[in-house]
Amino acid sequence: MDANTGQSSGGHTGVRIGNKVYHYQFFPDDIFHLVRESYDDFAFSYNILSNRTSVLTRLDLKPNEISILESGLNRLYLVQFRHLQNLEALKKESRFFEELNSPEKKISLRATAYLTPKKNSSLSGEFKSNLKTKLGSDFISNLEYTLKKEILSEQNELARIRFPNLPPLDSREKFPFFNPGPYLKIRDILEGILFCQMIREEWGLDTELTITDADEPLSSRELELLQGFYQKQEEELLQILQDRDPGWAFSALVSLGRIHAIQESIQIGYPVFLSSFPEDSTIITRKTIQEDKEAIAHLSKESVAMAAFARKNISNLDILREKEYQIWEDATNRAYELEQGLQGVFPIRIDSGKLIPQRERQFLISMFLPENNLLQTYAKISKQRELEYHSKLKKLYPFQLFYKNCTTAIIEDIQNSFDSKETKFPGKKIDFGFSLEFIPFYASYSVSNRWKNHGEHVFLSYRKRKLEEMSKSSPGIFSILKESSPLSSSFYKPNREDHFFPLFTDDIFWLRPIYGITNLSAGLGATAIGVFTLPADLGKGFQKGIQSSFFSLPELVFFNIRKGTFPYIPIRELPEQIYQFQDED
Repeated sequence: MDANTGQSSGGHTGVRIGNKVYHYQFFPDDIFHLVRESYDDFAFSYNILSNRTSVLTRLDLKPNEISILESGLNRLYLVQFRHLQNLEALKKESRFFEELNSPEKKISLRATAYLTPKKNSSLSGEFKSNLKTKLGSDFISNLEYTLKKEILSEQNELARIRFPNLPPLDSREKFPFFNPGPYLKIRDILEGILFCQMIREEWGLDTELTITDADEPLSSRELELLQGFYQKQEEELLQILQDRDPGWAFSALVSLGRIHAIQESIQIGYPVFLSSFPEDSTIITRKTIQEDKEAIAHLSKESVAMAAFARKNISNLDILREKEYQIWEDATNRAYELEQGLQGVFPIRIDSGKLIPQRERQFLISMFLPENNLLQTYAKISKQRELEYHSKLKKLYPFQLFYKNCTTAIIEDIQNSFDSKETKFPGKKIDFGFSLEFIPFYASYSVSNRWKNHGEHVFLSYRKRKLEEMSKSSPGIFSILKESSPLSSSFYKPNREDHFFPLFTDDIFWLRPIYGITNLSAGLGATAIGVFTLPADLGKGFQKGIQSSFFSLPELVFFNIRKGTFPYIPIRELPEQIYQFQDED
């Protein structure tokens, strides 16, 4: 993958198996993540948004060799994924004991914010009647009594805390089995008590934590699908209460909230969903929204289109299942968030993960607590465990520019996958000891020459693809000159991600140093102007000028890094090549 400004500015490397791509990225948690995503998403991010050309080398592997490679990479991915889950559990455990150690003793419980005692719900009353019919008239009262008895006991889990040993972090291939201790059971009990209270007191839907798609009313087909899904959710909720597997209370709270949202949808005739962005979502401030309103407006338009597309597909289903409902709920949440943010109602929340309704509210629940000095010890130990695990994870998954970067890491993983199965590697291995293979384009050259392959295929960057199309539709020197500059280009739009530069250099070679001198001069000029605007823009202009000058320097010696980015590309303009591997296993 070509270089460009931003993340992986020196280039990038990944391996595709079927429609899945494995590649490494350095995350804000200071951990080098092995990412597994669809080729569609990978190509959209790198080839379109980041405007990079990629060279795809198709390896000549037998079916059993592909299986070995995929198995090895999946294991590395799942081991790291479990490590990150363990870290998240330790963070939540640490927060739990911090809350217990606070003067208020109020505990944050998941998915408890959607219903409120301030409103009475006929639905909760109906569900309570159905529950009595199917599980017994005393089921909820007995369940609540059992849970409260357990948490009020002087011998409850808090009275006999034993922090289990952290899993070893000495191998990237050893699955980190981890018993998080009594915290998860305590949380289950507390969330279960709240669930029982909601049913007993017939709490109603808090509409402040719902979103409504008021643009288009529900069709008769959509109403039919939602009514069927309502019945299915109620049946599943009853099953959750019967089984009471670990995590049952959270699942029950989510189902109860969704049932209320579905009933509200049916009553008002428009789709209503629970607000699903988590409390720790990344925030785009109002100031940033105003500074980059054009980009936010573009994202909002695309998100609305995606929500409409999801809704259209759902209307064609025979039956609405939880997976499709969750996609609809997720897409509508994202579209609504951007629309409200553009209107200046509140800052915009963003989250790259799947949106599951889990908005929290704090509650004071009666329970037997140890002495304060013991709670302080628990809080201190849990925080130390979180920090220790995080520190060891950073050492287990480090990023080093020359020895452990996105290229060396994935190539070593590929080669090691065959070593672990004692299978001969199909080709000559790359040794990273004293070589230039840590550079992506040089590594690509080595792969083509050392590993068995069927040849290379080039996937052009967005701009080069548009230039190729232009050369066929409107050839001539005028078009070439017009598209040579970001200032006059018909398909490039300036954006906050890119610094100022007057000439593109990614599609030329012999004239690159001359263009580079022009870009460098412009960068130095922007830097000088930035000095005078420091008090007004807090150094943003100066920083952009420095960046412009820095990325112009390689161009003086025929090397190009900067290519410009394209965050405003509408979905309808995406090339079909992005989806070329969707049907591959």
